[in-house]
Formats: sequence, C-alpha cells, structure tokens
Amino acid sequence: KETDIPRLYTPNMYNAVSAVGSLLTAMTALAMAFLVSQAISFFFIPSRSMDPTLQVGDVLLVDKISPRIFKNQKPGDIVLFSPPKELRDIVAANGGKLTSRDLFVKRIAGQGGDMISVNKQGNVWINGQPAPGRRDLCQAEPLRLIEKYIQPKTDETVPSGDFFLMGDCSSVSIDSRVWGPLESSDIVGKPILRLWPLARFGTLPSLQPLTTATETWTD
Repeated sequence: KETDIPRLYTPNMYNAVSAVGSLLTAMTALAMAFLVSQAISFFFIPSRSMDPTLQVGDVLLVDKISPRIFKNQKPGDIVLFSPPKELRDIVAANGGKLTSRDLFVKRIAGQGGDMISVNKQGNVWINGQPAPGRRDLCQAEPLRLIEKYIQPKTDETVPSGDFFLMGDCSSVSIDSRVWGPLESSDIVGKPILRLWPLARFGTLPSLQPLTTATETWTD
C-alpha cells in the first residue's frame, strides 16, 4: 500500500528545503547583480561641459574594469571620475556639496610628465603646443564665468601617474584648468558606448583636430 511506503521528507522538511533553495537563488541573483555593477554601469550626462561630443540627456555604458586593472588611460580618452578635493572645495564654497559618489566625465588632455600652461582666458598649451583637438564647437557661455576660477599656469609639470583633464566645451567646463591634475586612483570608469538617444547610438567620437597650430601664448 502507498501508506506503507516510508516518507523521506515530512511537510516541514519540504518547506525548509524550499525556503533554503529560494534563499540561495536570491543570494546568487544579488551576487551576480553586484558583480555586474562592478564591471559596468550607466551614466547620464547632466551638463554641457562635454558638448557637442556628449549632450545633456545622453546615456552612456561605462566600463569599470579596465581603468582599475589595466590602468591604460591615455590622452584623448574620455573618463568617468570621482571629484578631487579641490573640486569638492570649489563646490562647497559656492554652497553645494559633493561626495566621492558624485561622478564627472571629461577627456584626458595630458598625462604625467607633460608641461602645462594655462592663460587667464583658459586656453591650454601642452609641451608648448595648443591642447589637441577643437574645444570651440559648442555654444559659448556669453559671460565666460569660468574665467573667474582660472589661475594662470606656466610650464607646470603634471605629476607622474596623474592626468590633466578638460571638457570638450572649454567655455563652460570646470576642469583641470581650475582644480589641477587628477590622480589616476580617482578614475572609476571609461565610457565605451552611447546607448541613448538611439539616433546617436554608438562609440564615442574623438575631438576634431585643430585646423591651425599658429595660436601663440598670451598671459
């Protein structure tokens, strides 16, 4: 008879096994989500500092592994970074507040060992040459408010392992011209793909090259 067959699991045991299985499944899903979040993330462009390359509302897919492991960033790369102390101090002085969880995006213009000069208008020379790429293809800020933050520099050397960052729209970008070089440890990711809007889906373009190199230094 069926009643004579011994039961291997009581109802309570079955419920316990089911609960443990559900818990393990949930923990596995959470662990996978955590690992994925450490490898990639999404970033929403909130300002015009990288215009026209990156426009307000663009959504980027960010690689968070290669900058941490391979540390292969180079001039021309767009990077995502935590704000350095100097930038946090500037924001605090204007009534705001930043933490290391607030992220920014700029393009690397110079690296450790490069000689940087910045005049009071915010123009940059690297190793005696104008900073590579055109940064005047965006709508200029008429009052040029950025100029009040700029401290002119002449032939200052970027420390080894640090980077000099600039926005693609120089007239509105608060960048290394204001708060100085960025330590490589502050770089947390590298945008690799624009996901939105769909009309501009794809990899991120380089800066357009300078049309002339005749610009001369004026302080």
